[in-house]
Amino acid sequence: MWYYIYSLITAPGVMAHECSHLIFCWLSGVKVHKVKLFQFGHVAGYVVHDEPQKFSQGFAISFGPIIINTLAALMLFSQVETPWNRVWPFVAAWLGITFGLHAIPSDGDALTLWHLFKHRFKKNPLIIIGLPFIPFLYLLNFLKRLHIDWLFTALLFWLGAIYLKK
Repeated sequence: MWYYIYSLITAPGVMAHECSHLIFCWLSGVKVHKVKLFQFGHVAGYVVHDEPQKFSQGFAISFGPIIINTLAALMLFSQVETPWNRVWPFVAAWLGITFGLHAIPSDGDALTLWHLFKHRFKKNPLIIIGLPFIPFLYLLNFLKRLHIDWLFTALLFWLGAIYLKK
């Protein structure tokens, strides 16, 4: 029951996460086949696309959510003001929280990047520079079990609401 309530409340963050992948697919010229912005289940959403021809394309697609969701959350948190005598500060805070909670790329994003690394390494050994980012994604996902996503969102709130005021 709580899973469904939490999923519904944070659905905009999932949608922004998947839209981030979609945007970076378009920007890097990678063909998209199917998009599911939100669903109940272990995988809350997904973007099915061709395998990128370059590691840099895959890197951008995998890291898209941390870029877009983080910037969107910061922008929304900068709109939060006191006193809370209007609806917009509540909406901005809620959307900022949902975007922040879903900013961290998933294990699936890390796995996709790992497969791309293995397939592209022989063609371009310089992509070894991107290798440390793959275990970093796995570490972030492990730390999500310890609620690092909430800590990250709190940091974004602090930065946005305190330092980025309009």
